[in-house]
Amino acid sequence: MLRFNTRQVYKQLRSQDIQVPWFRIFCGNTARPRALITLWIACHGKLPTRSRLCRFGIVNYATCCFCLKDETIDHILFECKDTRQIWQKVLDWLGVPHDPKPWSDELCWLIQQCKGKSVRAAMLKLALAETVYGVWQFRNSISFRKEMDAARVVSNILDVIVYRSWASLKLRPHVAQLMI
Repeated sequence: MLRFNTRQVYKQLRSQDIQVPWFRIFCGNTARPRALITLWIACHGKLPTRSRLCRFGIVNYATCCFCLKDETIDHILFECKDTRQIWQKVLDWLGVPHDPKPWSDELCWLIQQCKGKSVRAAMLKLALAETVYGVWQFRNSISFRKEMDAARVVSNILDVIVYRSWASLKLRPHVAQLMI
């Protein structure tokens, strides 16, 4: 008589999963849940950018709200000069020398940088999630005719990074050093 083995069924089901290359960015990330959800949607390439909405027939134009180029996910996340400056200022504050690139290239770079459990990797994960969320909020505020300053966006992102990392005993000394 055969017995049912839950462990073997679980292993069979689990082995069929395809692991995405960006899973490291989410492991141990201390960002806010809303920022992590926005980052998850961006990693899947499903953010409702204007070019995507235009393709579905929801809007009639696909131009970026900051410049006149097509608003794709690569463009809005760090190819556009306004959003690139936001990410660059966050990286500069963290002390990470890096020139921002379009989203697909930036994601590959971040996957390599977020290996391990170092303080630098933890801070980059947190900064990425909060910056993507901040940039998306900035884009939405400009799109819906609410005035918002890029300097205020950077300030809000840095405030959230400090607040979220202060709760971690591992990250607290590093953030205290950055605030000096």
